Amino acid sequence: MESSLGLLLIGINVLVTILCFSNRALYENFLFSIGHIRHYKEYYRFLTSGFIHADWMHLLFNMMSLFWFIGDCTYVLGTANTLFVYFGSLVCGNLVAYFSNRDNDDYRAVGASGAVSGIIFSAILFDPSGSINLLMFPNGIPKWLYAILFIGYSMYGMRSRHDNIGHEAHLGGAMTGLLLTLLFIPQLLFL
Repeated sequence: MESSLGLLLIGINVLVTILCFSNRALYENFLFSIGHIRHYKEYYRFLTSGFIHADWMHLLFNMMSLFWFIGDCTYVLGTANTLFVYFGSLVCGNLVAYFSNRDNDDYRAVGASGAVSGIIFSAILFDPSGSINLLMFPNGIPKWLYAILFIGYSMYGMRSRHDNIGHEAHLGGAMTGLLLTLLFIPQLLFL
């Protein structure tokens, strides 16, 4: 389901990421950095880090995931509540990353993955049996399976720690997306 909100968020993510790719100082100023948050109280990084990405593949993966799922959220929750899920999942996902790594001033991460995870898990509550088409799966895969693979990749990333992606934020964002959606539509618990 197409969503103008989704296209707007994708456009902002792409624009900010491109700007940060060409301006290293801006990238460094926006990324999630435990040391800068702890010592300099740069709390804005809980938000700004969600609009920059580590590389083109990271950006593409997050934006495709957002595109596939945000339409369902907007359709059911409306624009304002979908934005609340998106930004609430972004911030709460980064809070999980912060508290998981609070003793590591060198911890740094980027990406919209917490927000995207929140949107994915919100959308799955509405239509778990729906499917998405991926190039490698022309007949589509169930949304619930895509979500499991997404979280599995996140857990692998948390253990391997080989990149600059906030994998802890994936899990925190997913749980936040579920909880906020159930807060808006508690009857989903009984379907």
